[in-house]
Formats: sequence, structure tokens, C-alpha cells
Amino acid sequence: MLDEPEEFSLDEFIRQAIALEAERLFYSNGRLFLVDYDTLHGIIDGKFAIVELISYASFCEVGEFRNWILYYGNDDAVDYVDRIRDIRGDTTILPVIRTNDRFIRKIEEYISKGRYRSFSKTEKVESGIRREEKIELR
Repeated sequence: MLDEPEEFSLDEFIRQAIALEAERLFYSNGRLFLVDYDTLHGIIDGKFAIVELISYASFCEVGEFRNWILYYGNDDAVDYVDRIRDIRGDTTILPVIRTNDRFIRKIEEYISKGRYRSFSKTEKVESGIRREEKIELR
């Protein structure tokens, strides 16, 4: 992994995913993940080697799994939903895939050790999720 993962609020995370032209997001253990990786290959000590390198990783806390992210560009609004009901011309749809693949496990390992940068503090409250924007380097 090139750099530590970054934590964002849901809104900022989705804006970033759209800016990076993500085709899908991944869900695991109450979080959404955006992962970009490169496959490098070459010859080391006379043997062909392939290395998969996580070049960028970010995540946000969402709690439960839902199937879709809808981003309404004109309103700069995000919906995390199970069913798609309202599509407009400015809507970007991102599928959410439930997974436990090796890249996600590696990122979760970093998170569990506190090795990530946080650009959002998310607190769960009884009525839902309250977000406070702040930058916190760990």
C-alpha cells in the first residue's frame, strides 16, 4: 500500500468517488471503500514477478449495507439507498458491492491499527448519523 487510507464524511467521500470516476464502491463491516490499485510486473532475480499495489484507498462509515449511492449533481446531495426511485438528468448512480476481498482486508488492517488520516469525525446518534467536518491527522 502506497499511503495510509483516508476517512471522509459520506458526502465528501461520494464527491471524491465521482471525481475519480469510480465505477463501484465496496462495503465491508459498516464502511464504504474506494480502492484504486495498479498491477506491476517485471523480472526479479531472473523470475517473472507480479505485484498488486494499492495506490489509493479511502473510506467512510455508513453502518448498514445498502445497494446504491445516488448523487444529485445540481443539488450536491447524496442518497445511500436500497432501491432507486428518483432519477434525474443530473443523477450519478454508483453500485455498492458487499465484499471481503484481500484489498479491503488490508485496508481494514490499517484502520484497526489507527493508521489512517481522518478528514471527518462521524458520531452515531439515536436518530441517525451526525457528521462534523474537521481534519484530524493520525
